[in-house]
Amino acid sequence: MAEDRELIEERRDGIAVLTLNRPHNGNALTGSLLEELEAGLLSLAGEPGVRCVVIRGAGDRAFSLGMDLMAMSVCTPEENQALIGAGGPLRRAIEAIESFPYPVIAMVQGYAAGAACELALSCDIRTGSGRTRMGMPPARLGMAYPPEGLERFVRKLGFARASRVFLTAKYFEADELYAMGLLDFLCGDELEGFTMELARSVSRKAPRSMKAHKRTLREIASSPGGVLDDAARAGVNELVAQTMRSSDAEEGIRAFLEKRSPEFTGE
Repeated sequence: MAEDRELIEERRDGIAVLTLNRPHNGNALTGSLLEELEAGLLSLAGEPGVRCVVIRGAGDRAFSLGMDLMAMSVCTPEENQALIGAGGPLRRAIEAIESFPYPVIAMVQGYAAGAACELALSCDIRTGSGRTRMGMPPARLGMAYPPEGLERFVRKLGFARASRVFLTAKYFEADELYAMGLLDFLCGDELEGFTMELARSVSRKAPRSMKAHKRTLREIASSPGGVLDDAARAGVNELVAQTMRSSDAEEGIRAFLEKRSPEFTGE
């Protein structure tokens, strides 16, 4: 039964919804759940009909409360470090999100803590409501978070805000999260409806354009000082050229001049 699976996948008109399905313990992350998430994203990346992914948690209590501390309590320190450190299941799931060709949206209902907060931060867009709370509590648990995670927070939020997140170890409220950039959209009680409408809007955009923009943004974010080297710039410019020569570019201009909605095919 789908209810027994740690990850549930649904399709809705070009959108794939991936649900972290462990509601009995706040959708806490395990190695197996993260591996399922990675595998699901890698599989979806090869499907031309999927142009946006939404990641959410089951229920309304939490997106996810972070790594499953009960499971970690019976593992060795080395095993726990491998779980969230370089090359481990958390890093691979995050890499799958960031390398997915189309936008990935995190719908953050309730709490997103620790590794789940970073998982949401790795998504392209994050939506939340007044009930959303996010934070990085390792210092409350006597742990130190791996450098790969801190690097991501510094890149996305800047040094001062990343310092505030890790050194206070507090859960930030929705308006604070929006001001800090941890949430991109803050809506009322209809979080699911808002998020799905946003996903539908994103999925209707030109596929080649979306892929080119996501890859370019990722290249810039991973480049020293945010400046592309010559090889990366050449690769990105080739993507731009391919997009400009595409049928979708012709359709987009024609639709604008004819004052109608474009019908993009990805060609």
